[in-house]
Amino acid sequence: MPVKVIPVLDVMKGLVVHAVEGVREKYRPLSSSALCTSPEPRCFIDSLQSMGFDEIYIADLDSIMSVGENWGVIKYAVEKGFSVFADIGRKGVSRSDEERLSFVIGTEYLYYPHELRLVCGRVSSLDMIEREVRFANTQLDLEKVLSAYKELGCWPRVLLVINLSRVGTMRGFDVDIAKTVRRLYGGRLIVGGGISSAEEVKVLSEVGVEGVIVATALHRGLVKRPYI
Repeated sequence: MPVKVIPVLDVMKGLVVHAVEGVREKYRPLSSSALCTSPEPRCFIDSLQSMGFDEIYIADLDSIMSVGENWGVIKYAVEKGFSVFADIGRKGVSRSDEERLSFVIGTEYLYYPHELRLVCGRVSSLDMIEREVRFANTQLDLEKVLSAYKELGCWPRVLLVINLSRVGTMRGFDVDIAKTVRRLYGGRLIVGGGISSAEEVKVLSEVGVEGVIVATALHRGLVKRPYI
Protein backbone atom coordinates (compact mmCIF):
# COMPACT_ATOMS: atom_id res chain seq x y z
CA MET A 1 0.00 0.00 0.00
CA PRO A 2 1.28 3.50 -0.82
CA VAL A 3 2.14 5.72 2.13
CA LYS A 4 0.51 9.14 2.25
CA VAL A 5 2.86 12.10 2.56
CA ILE A 6 1.48 14.84 4.81
CA PRO A 7 3.38 18.13 4.54
CA VAL A 8 4.12 20.03 7.75
CA LEU A 9 3.93 23.78 8.12
CA ASP A 10 5.41 25.15 11.34
CA VAL A 11 4.02 28.67 11.66
CA MET A 12 5.35 31.33 14.01
CA LYS A 13 4.50 35.05 13.97
CA GLY A 14 2.67 34.56 10.69
CA LEU A 15 5.59 32.94 8.85
CA VAL A 16 6.67 29.38 8.02
CA VAL A 17 9.74 28.50 10.08
CA HIS A 18 12.33 25.75 9.94
CA ALA A 19 11.80 23.42 12.89
CA VAL A 20 14.88 21.68 14.29
CA GLU A 21 14.94 19.17 17.16
CA GLY A 22 11.86 20.60 18.86
CA VAL A 23 13.66 23.67 20.27
CA ARG A 24 10.91 26.12 19.33
CA GLU A 25 12.61 29.23 20.67
CA LYS A 26 15.36 28.78 18.06
CA TYR A 27 13.13 28.34 15.00
CA ARG A 28 13.73 30.89 12.24
CA PRO A 29 11.70 31.79 9.11
CA LEU A 30 12.49 29.61 6.10
CA SER A 31 14.98 31.43 3.91
CA SER A 32 14.96 28.85 1.11
CA SER A 33 12.56 26.13 0.00
CA ALA A 34 11.83 24.17 -3.15
CA LEU A 35 8.19 25.15 -2.62
CA CYS A 36 8.35 28.92 -2.19
CA THR A 37 10.73 31.86 -2.25
CA SER A 38 8.90 33.53 0.64
CA PRO A 39 8.07 32.22 4.15
CA GLU A 40 4.45 33.37 3.66
CA PRO A 41 2.18 30.40 4.61
CA ARG A 42 -0.35 30.95 1.81
CA CYS A 43 2.42 30.53 -0.76
CA PHE A 44 3.23 27.09 0.67
CA ILE A 45 -0.40 26.03 0.87
CA ASP A 46 -1.02 27.07 -2.75
CA SER A 47 2.16 25.34 -3.91
CA LEU A 48 1.30 22.10 -2.11
CA GLN A 49 -2.19 22.13 -3.58
CA SER A 50 -0.76 22.49 -7.10
CA MET A 51 1.44 19.43 -6.41
CA GLY A 52 -1.60 17.30 -5.56
CA PHE A 53 -1.39 17.26 -1.77
CA ASP A 54 -4.77 17.29 -0.01
CA GLU A 55 -3.83 16.76 3.64
CA ILE A 56 -1.59 18.98 5.75
CA TYR A 57 -0.27 19.28 9.31
CA ILE A 58 -0.09 22.83 10.65
CA ALA A 59 1.65 23.55 13.94
CA ASP A 60 0.61 26.95 15.28
CA LEU A 61 3.69 27.57 17.39
CA ASP A 62 2.42 30.84 18.83
CA SER A 63 -0.71 29.11 20.09
CA ILE A 64 1.35 26.21 21.43
CA MET A 65 3.55 28.64 23.39
CA SER A 66 0.56 30.81 24.40
CA VAL A 67 1.97 33.97 22.82
CA GLY A 68 -0.55 34.47 20.01
CA GLU A 69 -2.22 32.49 17.26
CA ASN A 70 -2.16 31.87 13.49
CA TRP A 71 -5.76 30.76 13.03
CA GLY A 72 -5.98 32.47 9.65
CA VAL A 73 -3.42 30.05 8.21
CA ILE A 74 -5.39 27.01 9.37
CA LYS A 75 -8.63 28.51 8.08
CA TYR A 76 -7.05 29.27 4.68
CA ALA A 77 -5.87 25.66 4.29
CA VAL A 78 -9.36 24.34 5.07
CA GLU A 79 -10.92 26.80 2.61
CA LYS A 80 -8.50 25.59 -0.08
CA GLY A 81 -9.86 22.06 0.38
CA PHE A 82 -7.17 20.53 2.58
CA SER A 83 -7.90 18.13 5.39
CA VAL A 84 -5.96 19.74 8.22
CA PHE A 85 -4.29 18.31 11.30
CA ALA A 86 -3.95 21.40 13.51
CA ASP A 87 -1.67 21.49 16.52
CA ILE A 88 -2.68 24.50 18.60
CA GLY A 89 -1.33 23.22 21.90
CA ARG A 90 -3.36 22.39 25.00
CA LYS A 91 -6.26 24.43 23.60
CA GLY A 92 -6.96 21.63 21.13
CA VAL A 93 -8.32 19.44 23.92
CA SER A 94 -11.41 21.64 24.28
CA ARG A 95 -11.98 22.14 20.54
CA SER A 96 -14.29 19.88 18.55
CA ASP A 97 -13.06 18.30 15.33
CA GLU A 98 -14.80 19.29 12.12
CA GLU A 99 -15.25 17.65 8.71
CA ARG A 100 -11.82 18.66 7.39
CA LEU A 101 -10.21 19.89 10.59
CA SER A 102 -8.81 17.69 13.35
CA PHE A 103 -7.00 19.03 16.38
CA VAL A 104 -3.85 17.15 17.35
CA ILE A 105 -3.61 16.48 21.07
CA GLY A 106 0.05 15.95 21.85
CA THR A 107 1.19 13.97 24.86
CA GLU A 108 3.42 16.89 25.83
CA TYR A 109 0.23 18.79 26.75
CA LEU A 110 -1.18 15.98 28.90
CA TYR A 111 -0.59 14.90 32.49
CA TYR A 112 0.19 11.21 32.85
CA PRO A 113 -1.65 8.99 33.58
CA HIS A 114 -5.00 10.56 34.44
CA GLU A 115 -5.39 12.54 31.20
CA LEU A 116 -4.78 9.67 28.78
CA ARG A 117 -8.55 9.35 28.31
CA LEU A 118 -8.67 12.79 26.70
CA VAL A 119 -7.34 11.35 23.43
CA CYS A 120 -9.84 8.50 23.12
CA GLY A 121 -11.24 8.64 19.60
CA ARG A 122 -9.28 11.82 18.82
CA VAL A 123 -6.14 12.58 16.82
CA SER A 124 -3.12 12.40 19.10
CA SER A 125 0.64 12.53 18.85
CA LEU A 126 3.20 10.64 20.87
CA ASP A 127 5.76 13.41 21.36
CA MET A 128 8.99 11.49 21.62
CA ILE A 129 12.60 12.06 22.53
CA GLU A 130 14.02 8.96 20.84
CA ARG A 131 12.28 6.02 22.61
CA GLU A 132 10.71 8.02 25.44
CA VAL A 133 7.33 9.77 25.32
CA ARG A 134 7.15 13.30 26.69
CA PHE A 135 4.21 14.32 28.91
CA ALA A 136 3.59 17.61 30.70
CA ASN A 137 4.69 16.08 33.99
CA THR A 138 7.06 13.25 33.06
CA GLN A 139 8.89 11.35 30.35
CA LEU A 140 8.30 7.60 30.00
CA ASP A 141 9.47 4.62 27.98
CA LEU A 142 7.38 4.00 24.85
CA GLU A 143 6.39 0.45 25.83
CA LYS A 144 5.08 1.65 29.20
CA VAL A 145 2.87 4.26 27.53
CA LEU A 146 1.51 1.81 24.96
CA SER A 147 0.72 -0.67 27.74
CA ALA A 148 -1.17 2.06 29.59
CA TYR A 149 -3.34 2.71 26.53
CA LYS A 150 -3.95 -1.02 26.13
CA GLU A 151 -5.05 -1.35 29.75
CA LEU A 152 -7.29 1.67 29.30
CA GLY A 153 -8.89 0.01 26.27
CA CYS A 154 -9.17 3.36 24.57
CA TRP A 155 -6.98 4.58 21.72
CA PRO A 156 -6.78 7.64 19.47
CA ARG A 157 -8.46 7.20 16.08
CA VAL A 158 -5.30 8.56 14.44
CA LEU A 159 -1.90 8.29 16.11
CA LEU A 160 1.07 10.39 15.05
CA VAL A 161 4.42 9.25 16.39
CA ILE A 162 6.76 12.25 16.24
CA ASN A 163 10.41 11.98 17.22
CA LEU A 164 11.00 15.59 18.25
CA SER A 165 14.72 15.06 18.67
CA ARG A 166 15.05 14.25 14.95
CA VAL A 167 12.79 16.96 13.53
CA GLY A 168 14.62 18.91 10.84
CA THR A 169 17.75 16.74 11.04
CA MET A 170 17.24 14.35 8.08
CA ARG A 171 18.57 11.56 10.34
CA GLY A 172 15.73 9.19 9.50
CA PHE A 173 12.89 7.80 11.61
CA ASP A 174 13.60 4.82 13.88
CA VAL A 175 11.86 1.89 12.19
CA ASP A 176 11.87 -0.11 15.43
CA ILE A 177 9.67 2.55 17.05
CA ALA A 178 7.16 2.19 14.22
CA LYS A 179 7.19 -1.60 14.61
CA THR A 180 6.64 -1.35 18.36
CA VAL A 181 3.62 0.93 17.99
CA ARG A 182 2.11 -1.06 15.12
CA ARG A 183 2.13 -4.26 17.17
CA LEU A 184 -0.35 -2.77 19.65
CA TYR A 185 -2.14 -0.03 17.72
CA GLY A 186 -4.62 -0.91 14.97
CA GLY A 187 -5.71 2.56 13.84
CA ARG A 188 -4.22 4.97 11.32
CA LEU A 189 -0.51 5.25 12.07
CA ILE A 190 1.49 8.29 10.93
CA VAL A 191 5.12 8.94 11.82
CA GLY A 192 7.50 11.87 11.51
CA GLY A 193 10.73 13.43 12.61
CA GLY A 194 13.84 13.10 10.47
CA ILE A 195 12.21 11.58 7.36
CA SER A 196 14.88 11.93 4.70
CA SER A 197 13.86 10.21 1.47
CA ALA A 198 11.26 8.32 -0.54
CA GLU A 199 13.31 5.15 -0.01
CA GLU A 200 12.96 5.50 3.76
CA VAL A 201 9.20 5.92 3.42
CA LYS A 202 9.00 2.64 1.49
CA VAL A 203 10.76 0.85 4.35
CA LEU A 204 8.30 2.35 6.85
CA SER A 205 5.38 1.14 4.72
CA GLU A 206 6.63 -2.42 5.10
CA VAL A 207 6.12 -2.25 8.88
CA GLY A 208 2.57 -0.90 8.63
CA VAL A 209 3.02 2.87 8.60
CA GLU A 210 0.21 4.52 6.62
CA GLY A 211 1.39 8.12 6.55
CA VAL A 212 4.45 10.29 7.12
CA ILE A 213 4.63 13.93 8.12
CA VAL A 214 7.43 15.67 6.28
CA ALA A 215 8.89 19.18 6.22
CA THR A 216 12.64 19.42 5.59
CA ALA A 217 12.69 16.75 2.86
CA LEU A 218 9.91 18.64 1.06
CA HIS A 219 11.68 21.98 1.32
CA ARG A 220 14.82 20.39 -0.11
CA GLY A 221 12.91 18.86 -3.00
CA LEU A 222 13.65 15.28 -1.93
CA VAL A 223 9.98 14.34 -1.57
CA LYS A 224 7.62 15.69 -4.22
CA ARG A 225 4.54 13.46 -4.36
CA PRO A 226 1.54 12.97 -2.06
CA TYR A 227 1.92 9.17 -2.15
CA ILE A 228 5.01 6.98 -2.09
